[in-house]
Amino acid sequence: EELVLSTMKTFGNYSKQLMLLVAIIAYILSVCINHIFGIMCYKILAPANKKAPELNAKIDAIAKSRFLPIIIGLSFIPFFGKFIILLSGFCRINFIQVLIISIFTKLIYYIIVIFFTSII
Repeated sequence: EELVLSTMKTFGNYSKQLMLLVAIIAYILSVCINHIFGIMCYKILAPANKKAPELNAKIDAIAKSRFLPIIIGLSFIPFFGKFIILLSGFCRINFIQVLIISIFTKLIYYIIVIFFTSII
């Protein structure tokens, strides 16, 4: 769980909708930052690589993979998901596609965590 969510639960005076809103806004910012870092890594590493045409061909193959939405969908996993977003930036995958898929899956994750863990 996110630090903000845990803190709000600890003090007991919180709204589930507010917690969800804060968590999604924080996640959107982290997706943007990690995607930009991925693009920066590509721009730094690609010119330094002597096999840049081969690298570009492999990256294009990844970007056109039919399993790409599923892989991006796994970005909801804490800690590991940040690397998926970074890799999507490195592979120059459409930012809007990454943002929509990752927010949708993280929203489902947060709904499960916030609304269903309070029942237990």
